[in-house]
Amino acid sequence: MSLVATITVRGDPQLLRDYRGEVNRLLDEEASGAFRELHTPERLEYEFRLRGGIPFPPFVLASQAYPDLTVEVRWSEAALGRSGRAIIKNGVLAEQDDEGHTPRGEISHRVRARADGGIELGLTCARWRDAWHGYVIGADQHAFFRVAGSAASCELLASDGVEGEWAERWSAVAGGEDYTELAPREAISQDELRELDRLAQEFSREWIWFDESPPEETAVERQRFAVYGYPVQAANLRSEKLRKVLRPEGGGLAFDSFGKDDLWVAELLRRCWLRAK
Repeated sequence: MSLVATITVRGDPQLLRDYRGEVNRLLDEEASGAFRELHTPERLEYEFRLRGGIPFPPFVLASQAYPDLTVEVRWSEAALGRSGRAIIKNGVLAEQDDEGHTPRGEISHRVRARADGGIELGLTCARWRDAWHGYVIGADQHAFFRVAGSAASCELLASDGVEGEWAERWSAVAGGEDYTELAPREAISQDELRELDRLAQEFSREWIWFDESPPEETAVERQRFAVYGYPVQAANLRSEKLRKVLRPEGGGLAFDSFGKDDLWVAELLRRCWLRAK
């Protein structure tokens, strides 16, 4: 647990008390793990020691309800000599300063939706064994992926669905990408497959619901989609994410949690995998 995150909230004392009640409720709902509360009358302070990513969503959602409060996030990973800082106001990332890359093990997301709520891209990934591993889903396709290398020269491998084999390869260098359909396909090692499946399962539980799921499991989402006027697709973003987390962008809706030095990974998936579908 080398990743330490401190989240400090400042503002009016009464608003701080109300914000604390809301964010603690959301942290409990998301089972965000153990944390310390080091509050004073003038500020709230939460300390997390983590293996995975920082639990941003509860603080972002609560920030939307209390736009006059300022939420500051500071994290450090001593083992890798990396740290960063972000400021959130009114549910929006107002400032961000990263030293180095996204910490190893921290999960990053990119989500894009149309104005009608239909999913265009859902992407989750984390550093594992010196490569990016993750899960990507579009309107009618999904896959595991691995990205090895750097923005200047890298290799992208993708599966066909969530099968245990690599089916496609892109070799990317400055100026273009070379695509190969693998034949025969390459088996994904069992430990790597477990990591990929973990990322996919966590992302799906938090962000996605499927039309093929049993009605009793999706009744609330179906009702909300009917109320909001969203069409139901084979794969759908959860209504709470659409209404409270994604923000308007370019005529659609968007959410990103990638560090600025690692945005190239998300862009690679958009440019290669999504465009090919």
